[in-house]
Amino acid sequence: MAQSVCGHTSLWGRLVLVLAEPPAPMIDLLVENARIVSPTGVTRGSIAIADGTIESVGDATAVTTARRTIDASGMVALPGAVDIHTHMHDPAVFPPGIDFQSETAAATAGGVTTVVELPTQTPITTPAAAHRKIRHCSERAHVDFGLVAGNVQETGIDVAGLQSVGIPELKAFTADPYRAAEETLLELFATVAETDTTVRVHCEHQPILDHARDSVSGTDPSVYPDSRPIEAELAAIERIGRLASYTDCPVHIVHISSARGVALGNRIAERTDVPVTLETCPQYLAFTRDALAAKGPYCKVNPPLRSSGERDRLWEFVQDGSIDCIATDHFPSYRADRQSGWDDIWEPPAGLPGVETLLEWLISEGVHDGRISWERACALVCANPARRAGLYPRKGSLRVGTDADLVLIDRTTHTVTPEQYAFVGDWTPFSGREWTARVATVIAGGEIVATDHTVHSDPGRGRFLPR
Repeated sequence: MAQSVCGHTSLWGRLVLVLAEPPAPMIDLLVENARIVSPTGVTRGSIAIADGTIESVGDATAVTTARRTIDASGMVALPGAVDIHTHMHDPAVFPPGIDFQSETAAATAGGVTTVVELPTQTPITTPAAAHRKIRHCSERAHVDFGLVAGNVQETGIDVAGLQSVGIPELKAFTADPYRAAEETLLELFATVAETDTTVRVHCEHQPILDHARDSVSGTDPSVYPDSRPIEAELAAIERIGRLASYTDCPVHIVHISSARGVALGNRIAERTDVPVTLETCPQYLAFTRDALAAKGPYCKVNPPLRSSGERDRLWEFVQDGSIDCIATDHFPSYRADRQSGWDDIWEPPAGLPGVETLLEWLISEGVHDGRISWERACALVCANPARRAGLYPRKGSLRVGTDADLVLIDRTTHTVTPEQYAFVGDWTPFSGREWTARVATVIAGGEIVATDHTVHSDPGRGRFLPR
């Protein structure tokens, strides 16, 4: 400290001390009085946002000015959800009006601020094809996104080339119509094992599916689950586990529909030295095969819905941590395009929309109904999927310095109807459910991008996330 000849602090010294203190950052957005969910609990506090990132979390007394303030009293603040399994953009499959623009708008409305897009029918198995999809999706994206390559049906995939583009995961099927031959899977697993990449696998054993389909007669929706029995899922999971163990290839098993499938996946993870991660979807926790009687083609999905016993045990695996994450396997369509399934369940494609309803479903039927805690919900749809995608803590957390992606949840009772949502397909399998959670405000990159399912962002706001 500067001193005068008399031993007292000089004016110059005081000026130096004042000037040396860094100026307080200008806060663009301050969320006050929220119940903030973290991995360790729920605490009341504030979140200050500057330049698209989180500046502080907790005590807001240090914030003197903010350009905009949200009073979140009575609301819960979660990180923006990360849906790592979506099908949103394929002109060869989806009709006009349904594309990456419409579906990422629905994601935004529902508080899903990051998605990982998987191939549907059009293969993305070369760096050139990947670059094309990145360009097409970037022009339309409302949310940040990553990509998965696939569907792998041939040998000689340029895994390193795809990785250089920012795509560290590949998708393969053990069932038609994108089934990979045994030798193709073996080569893929061996190649991936030599890189920092992962294979995602749709697990259903085609010979069992063929036999089951031949044994099923009729066109009523209620017969559909019999054509794709649990044993097909189990046989494929076991086969994939053996390949992963033999090649030392990390695998992620997508949309597990049964508790028995999870139990088998856990046993495989315990006996191998490579990561084996498990994913399930809202439909397998919300519905049973009995729902097909009332909802018919609007609950047609692959793998199909299971018994109430499997559903209940699946919830137990969600509770105890056996399931790593919940993703939607979002597959959009127009309501009218599924109507034919009432007369012939084999006619419309399988797949359900779910990205916009993910958070409201999980909080209503998971947290508010007492099945899981807020911390577990955050792990399932925020932190763990972000880790699985290689994006944590930038995504999936509310840490200082990370992307300011968050959602405010209001506790309010409402009956689910399609009219409440931004999804252009005009339907949801959850129609008629009584829910107690509503996505009130969505913030992405520090901007308010949606309120009460009305989207305020523009296409192209989202960015491709090389991983």
